[in-house]
Amino acid sequence: MKKSLFLAALVLMSAGCFAQKKNVSKARNLADAETPDYAAAREAINEALQNEETKDQANTWYVAGWIDYKQFENEGIKMQLGQGGDENARGNAVYESIDYWVKAYNIAMTPVYDKKGKAKYDTRTVKSILPKMLEYFQSQALITTGYAAYEAQDYSKAYDMFMRHLNIPEMEMMKSDAKIASEMVIDSNYYTCLYYAGRFAYEAKRYNDAIATLERMNSDAAMAKANRRDVIFANEYIYQIYIEQQDTTHAVAQLQKSIQAFPEEPWFMQNLINLYINSGQEAKAIEYLDLAITREPNVGQYYNSKASILARIGRFDEAFATFEQALAIEPNNALFLESYGYAYIDLGNKLSDDATYLDAKAFAKAEVEIKAAYQKALPYFQKAYELESDNDSYKRSLRQLYYRLGMIDEYNALAD
Repeated sequence: MKKSLFLAALVLMSAGCFAQKKNVSKARNLADAETPDYAAAREAINEALQNEETKDQANTWYVAGWIDYKQFENEGIKMQLGQGGDENARGNAVYESIDYWVKAYNIAMTPVYDKKGKAKYDTRTVKSILPKMLEYFQSQALITTGYAAYEAQDYSKAYDMFMRHLNIPEMEMMKSDAKIASEMVIDSNYYTCLYYAGRFAYEAKRYNDAIATLERMNSDAAMAKANRRDVIFANEYIYQIYIEQQDTTHAVAQLQKSIQAFPEEPWFMQNLINLYINSGQEAKAIEYLDLAITREPNVGQYYNSKASILARIGRFDEAFATFEQALAIEPNNALFLESYGYAYIDLGNKLSDDATYLDAKAFAKAEVEIKAAYQKALPYFQKAYELESDNDSYKRSLRQLYYRLGMIDEYNALAD
């Protein structure tokens, strides 16, 4: 009796296992049919993927990916024949199948030991997967679908699609076959796609993904050199992300690193200088302005910025000398002229503050020096206004100075 029950249970178990293997075959047949039924094929394979008897078999996962591969293939044929074809469905199928085939590969490469202790692997499944993965990469179906998602403003999907494509050459299973690996060309187009993937992540507010993706562009020195413009843009984006996250520490580090990596690109230097100026770190700002001047000695703005900082911290003689250097490069720059004038205003204000508690005799002497400082600002304000008379800022500055110097007729002449 017990033997009969055991045999009956064994028959039931075998029948269940056979049924699931039948589902695997059924799924493949439905996908391979002249008129494929992908929905029914997926329904059949999903049962096998969840069944204890078949879920750990490489072929089960291979067939799951095969269904998507056949959809990718058939949609491509339709497009070639001018019979329509759904490019997005094609890319989505590629995206889904990769997960299945990674799982199939991992199971296939898990050693099974025979009685002699010799490891055996399912190389047949591996050899079936790798060429098709190469086909996916070369077709760029994921890129096409990703770009369509970007145009639809689904930035997160666009990023995921691009990254799935870009990560194919990085997969261990793709590196395991030297011939396959050699056919996956990492060229300038690859780096351009990497750059756009980082931008998509940024637009999707997936900032950590954006930074990690854009940082990859710095990893290959040769490719970074060949695609230098995109790499520079990538590093600019990384800085912007840190600023938006109010992460000043990493923002400064990013700029400092980029200044060393891209000495020909002044954008990084200029933003670092502005960061130091706006945070009140005048000494650091001057340090990097001096470096900027060394690299680009004919850029007047560097001298003007340095002179303005020197005036702000009370080093007026150095400031005036540096303003002269700025104007030697751009003598008709209205902004430089106004900045120079304001340095004299600042000097006059400082002298005025210092004179507050002087005795009458010393105060009278200080008043002469104060007025002289304001008077020295006048020609710079006048010339700035002369150069750009439609600029309200220059007009306002000059009018206020006329009032301060008691030049009422001139003050009234500039009335609105």
